[in-house]
Amino acid sequence: MVRTGGETERDPSDLRSASRAWQGWAFFGGACMALMGMFWVGLGLVALVEERYFTVRGNALLTLHSYVSWGWVHLAGGVLALAAGVGILWGGRPWARRAGIAVAGLSAVVNLGFLAAAPVWSTLVIALDVVVIHALTVHGREIEER
Repeated sequence: MVRTGGETERDPSDLRSASRAWQGWAFFGGACMALMGMFWVGLGLVALVEERYFTVRGNALLTLHSYVSWGWVHLAGGVLALAAGVGILWGGRPWARRAGIAVAGLSAVVNLGFLAAAPVWSTLVIALDVVVIHALTVHGREIEER
């Protein structure tokens, strides 16, 4: 409440209440984050076990010159994304939201480097990263307010 000249005005931030509809977007972002983490773990395991699965030779990749290196990057990123997604879904923790946004951004950058090896896969993951970042930044606060 703000008082000006004897009148009482409501602070606009007090008028904002948690919306169930927007909470759904934030939970969707968390679910996508967990699903993306599982897919990343799967891709990391494939890169570690079967290098011939990919269409591009290891030395033609953008930064890392081995699928083993990419496999470990994807495996570690997948575990982080899965943990962030679970943290968002079970309680909407602020640390999980921040970690989810960071992991989704990192995922988009990493998949840009992996674009030559798996173009369709990388494009889909980058698009999913953008949706997750949007859901968690724009509608993530509604989870904390419930």
